[in-house]
Amino acid sequence: MKKILIVEDDLVMQRIIEGVIRHHFPEFELLKSVVSVASAQEAIRDFEPDLVLLDIILPDGTAFDLLRAIEMYHFEVVFMSEHDDYMQEAIRFSSVSFVSKPFDVSDLVLAIDKACDAISESENQHKIEILLSNTVLPASDRMVVFPTVDTTHAVSLSTILYGEAIPGGCIMHIETGKDIFIPRPLRRYEQLFSNYAFFRCHPLFVVNLRQIESVDEFTASLYLLDGTQIPLEPRKYELLKQRHQDVTL
Repeated sequence: MKKILIVEDDLVMQRIIEGVIRHHFPEFELLKSVVSVASAQEAIRDFEPDLVLLDIILPDGTAFDLLRAIEMYHFEVVFMSEHDDYMQEAIRFSSVSFVSKPFDVSDLVLAIDKACDAISESENQHKIEILLSNTVLPASDRMVVFPTVDTTHAVSLSTILYGEAIPGGCIMHIETGKDIFIPRPLRRYEQLFSNYAFFRCHPLFVVNLRQIESVDEFTASLYLLDGTQIPLEPRKYELLKQRHQDVTL
């Protein structure tokens, strides 16, 4: 039987989460909930949970303090927080599960299901390591974990040239010439990257503004530093031009 550990210092929220687990995941053993980094570290060592529901802000530190104190991650993680800040983006970039508090029950159930469907322990270790790096890296140097059909790929945000929507998902085109197919819609990454100099220049394309060499209004095209030509919606010309100037000044 798989084991779940809840790390949450709000006792009311703790009881709500316990109720969700008992009702929706009766196949799991629910361990005694804990309220701090220190007690969570002890519980993880003693009981070896398969899944940890982890509040980001705790009385004696953060979820990241806890993870940095653990050498090997033999468990999946669902992060929880009521704070809408850059930490949430670091988590989403790393492709680990996250739920905002207060949450709908369905949101928590989906987040737990996502964590339970993780491909392998080794990939979970990799994602957590990238997450911890992302919490201290400058925004432009953050790593993004893309889930693909068979595995995951991690690339630096700054090396992404553009994303292209295709049937069944999207393709990320990378500086190295490598194309990554992701079975998720491009709009998900448009939203995720919107604060990091990426722009939806066309219904089928999201471009890294720092990779643009020039913009041709007459042909309604963008030209990237590597020579790639990308279509541009004419109505977006002025806005793209302004956004491009803002990031290159």
